[in-house]
Amino acid sequence: MTLQSKKILICEDHQIVIDGLVSILKSYDDFYEIDTIVDGDKAIDFIRNNNPDIILLDLNLPTVNGLDILKEIRTFSTSIKVIILTMYNKQSIVKKAKQYGANGFLLKNCSSSDLLNAIDSVFNNPVFYIGKGVVNSVEENDGFVERIKLTQREKEIIKELIKGLNVPQIAENLFISPYTVETHKKNIFKKLNIHNSIDLITLVNEKSLI
Repeated sequence: MTLQSKKILICEDHQIVIDGLVSILKSYDDFYEIDTIVDGDKAIDFIRNNNPDIILLDLNLPTVNGLDILKEIRTFSTSIKVIILTMYNKQSIVKKAKQYGANGFLLKNCSSSDLLNAIDSVFNNPVFYIGKGVVNSVEENDGFVERIKLTQREKEIIKELIKGLNVPQIAENLFISPYTVETHKKNIFKKLNIHNSIDLITLVNEKSLI
């Protein structure tokens, strides 16, 4: 995916972190429009007036915390992509961020590739992005992932389904017949005990299937 002309807002109060993020983003694409906000109480007005495409949001900001900012954003926009970027690696916080409408969760010690993967992911599929090393509730799956034993092909088809693609499109992308895709789809739904793609997206988020 190219992020050319995408507007990125960094909500972060440590200049060294801001400088690092800007350097990573600029090295990836010179055409990013990058803005920064260091005070939480100024963030909402800026977001309303500038409508960024994506926000890298720290949780520990002066005056207003990141989760409150996230909740406020979701009262007026569901299209802005929000990735939490924090040092707080707690299951309860990840769960709240997801509940309040975040699109992804990263730790500040993540690699540059993980950051760029997160940005790419939130623009291209609805699955909540979980950065490397993040402790979160989806890891407590009671052995669900191990029990259902999805095949590699089934995982590939699940990735296509949650993008909203139909059977013929998936068949074309994976170079297999529509009949084969349909068969795999039925098997997937049976294994997961679900009935539609909405259920599939929900389960993927809850159980970290792929």
